[in-house]
Amino acid sequence: MKKRLAIISLVVSALFASTNAASADAQSDYQLALSQYKTALANWNVAMKAEQENFKLAMQNWNAAIKAAEQARKEIATKFKSDADAIKERTLAAVAAAVTAKDKKAANAAGKIELDLAITARNAALDAVVKPGLKPIKPSPAPMPTPPAKPAKAVKPTKQSAKPATSKSPSA
Repeated sequence: MKKRLAIISLVVSALFASTNAASADAQSDYQLALSQYKTALANWNVAMKAEQENFKLAMQNWNAAIKAAEQARKEIATKFKSDADAIKERTLAAVAAAVTAKDKKAANAAGKIELDLAITARNAALDAVVKPGLKPIKPSPAPMPTPPAKPAKAVKPTKQSAKPATSKSPSA
C-alpha cells in the first residue's frame, strides 16, 4: 500500500513538475522575446524621431531657399521697374526735345532698344536666381515592431466527476 501511494505521488509530482518546467521555459522565452521587443521598439522610436528631425530640417532649408529666391525676384523686379521708368522718362524728354519727325522716330527707336536691353538684363538676372528644387517629401513611417505573443497558460488538471454525464432529450 505504501508503495502504491509512493508511486502515485511520484507520478503526480512528475506530471506537475513537467508542466511547471514547460511553463517556466515558455515564460523565459516570452521574457526574452519581450526584452527584444522593447529594444526594437526603442530603436524604432529613435529612428522615427531622427527621420522626423531630418524632414523638419529639410523643410526649414527649403522654406529659406523659397524665401531667398522670392526676395531676389522682387529685388530684380523693383530694379527693372525703376530702370524702365527712367528709360521712359528719358525717351519722352528726347522726343519732346526733337524738332523733326525723323529725330522723334530715332529717339523712340533708341528708347525701345534701351528698354529691350533692360528686359534682356532682367531675364538673365531671373535665370541666375537659384531655384529651390522640389519640396521635401514627408517620410512614411516604418512599420512598428510587433509585440511577442503571450505564452499560453498551463492547463491545470481537472477533477473528473464520479457521476456519468446524462443528456436530457426532448422526447420523454
